[in-house]
Amino acid sequence: MPEQPPIRRIALHLPADLVDWLQGFAEISHRTVEDVVRPLIEAERTRVEENWN
Repeated sequence: MPEQPPIRRIALHLPADLVDWLQGFAEISHRTVEDVVRPLIEAERTRVEENWN
């Protein structure tokens, strides 16, 4: 089994309405907030890296 990359925790200060929406969206889609946010960040990272080069 391949070794998993290290994981670190970060804290964000977001507007309460955005946090409420995010938690609600994750709940109704039967996912965690991490499961919702990770693909968005990864997609943005890919987009930025492609445009950077």
